[in-house]
Amino acid sequence: MSNGKQTAEKHIIKEFLLLFWVFFKIGLFTFGGGYAMLTLIEDEVVDKRHWVSKEDLMNIFAIAESTPGPIGINTATFIGVKRFGILGGITATLGVVIPSFLVILLVSFIIDLVRDNHWIQVIFMGVRVCVVVLILKAVLSFFKSIKKNLFSFILTAASFLIVFLTNTSIIYVILGTIFISIIAVCLITYRNNHKFHMLGTQEYYSEVTGKKLGKDEYICEKACTENNIKISREGEK
Repeated sequence: MSNGKQTAEKHIIKEFLLLFWVFFKIGLFTFGGGYAMLTLIEDEVVDKRHWVSKEDLMNIFAIAESTPGPIGINTATFIGVKRFGILGGITATLGVVIPSFLVILLVSFIIDLVRDNHWIQVIFMGVRVCVVVLILKAVLSFFKSIKKNLFSFILTAASFLIVFLTNTSIIYVILGTIFISIIAVCLITYRNNHKFHMLGTQEYYSEVTGKKLGKDEYICEKACTENNIKISREGEK
C-alpha cells in the first residue's frame, strides 16, 4: 500500500516536472513575443504530449487573447490549470516566465558590451526572420482550424482594414468584434429556436416517428415532411 502511494507521488512529481520543463523550453527558445510562442505551444501540448485537442487549444488561445496579460503566459497558465489545477497553472506560468527573466537579467549586464557588435546585429537579424516565420505559421494554423463562414470572413476583413488603414486602438477592435459576434449568435439562436418551436418539439416528433434525431436533423426532416404534406394536399385539390 505504501509502495503504491509512493509510486503515485513520484508519478505526480514527474508530471509536474514535465509540465515545468515543457513550458521552460518554450519560454527559452521563443523569440518575438507571445504570438511566436503559439506555434511551439501547439507542437508541444497537442502534437507531442496530447494534453489538449487542437480545437480546445484554439479556444484557449481565444480566451488568452481576450483576457489581460501576454497571450503566451495566459495560455501556459490555462493549460497548467487544465492539467493539474491551480498548482499546475503556477508551475506552467513559472516555467514560461523564468527563462525570459534570466535572459533579460543577463542581457542587462552585457548590453553595453554587445550593442555595437556587428555579429550580434547579424544574429538578431536572423532571429527577426525566424519570428516572422513562427507568427505566419501560427496564423495559417489558426486559419485552417477555425470554422469559416461568410460572417467570419467579413468580420476578419473589416477588422484588418480598420487596424491597417486607421489609428483605431486594437482594444476597441477586439471589443467590437466580441460585441458583434455576441449579437450575431443571439440572432441566429433566436431564429433557430423560433423555427424549432414552429415545427413542434423534438421529443414529440421522436415519440411519434420512433426516430432519435439531432436538432438540425430534426428541423430538416420535419420541414421536408411538412413540405411534402403541403404538396400532396395541393395535388389533391
